Amino acid sequence: MSAESAKENNKTNAYNFKTGKGKIEDFGKKSPRVEQNLGKISLTEKQSRILSFIKEHSQEIGFPPTVRDIASYFNISAKAAHDHIKAVAKKGHIRLLAGAARGIEIVNRSGETQDVPMVVIPLLGRIAAGKPMLAEENIESRIALPSSFMPASGDMFALKVKGSSMEKAGIFENDIAVLKQIKDVNVEIKNGDIVAALIDGEATLKTYIKQKNNIELRPENPDYQPIIITSRDDVSIMAKLVGIYRKYN
Repeated sequence: MSAESAKENNKTNAYNFKTGKGKIEDFGKKSPRVEQNLGKISLTEKQSRILSFIKEHSQEIGFPPTVRDIASYFNISAKAAHDHIKAVAKKGHIRLLAGAARGIEIVNRSGETQDVPMVVIPLLGRIAAGKPMLAEENIESRIALPSSFMPASGDMFALKVKGSSMEKAGIFENDIAVLKQIKDVNVEIKNGDIVAALIDGEATLKTYIKQKNNIELRPENPDYQPIIITSRDDVSIMAKLVGIYRKYN
């Protein structure tokens, strides 16, 4: 899901699963089983820690981790993480969905998957001049995201990121930017926030910097020039970045 360092709070509300925070023994070493009364489906200690991480991530962030997230958290290789996940799935504790980066469903003891509440928001394309931003003709499609990913209130929409102007903030081409529509830029936006600005019908993500006589829309890539807005320019700050949703192929 956004900007790193000072902007990392835009990714989710606080991402608590830092690289190397999880503790797991050497992948090659065997570990004892827990809950041995479960017989063949009992997990090893390593597998149990992997499953606990998947559950905690799903509860706190709103969706399951990727293989890369798991590998990073436990400081193991992606292959080791993948092998652990397959072992946990084989024992029936999770279900894997082919072709999906976050295709992990948690299965309870009765064999049923645990549903995550979802919210459907519009994915906008080019925005027609003179039309309300969320007018039907501006909507390319709709996407479903976990409700825990969203603020408690506000009109939400999404944009597909184009180009590399924000890559130093951890935002890359084809990411899905999840945004909250704003009504008053002076109240709802502060310096350093990442915003969506509407320029000639095209939305662009930039870092908002208010200066004495103008506003700077700053790219997070030295290969791009900032956009300076004065009172004479027809530019609208329309939304604030809430998070980034990304699929891994």
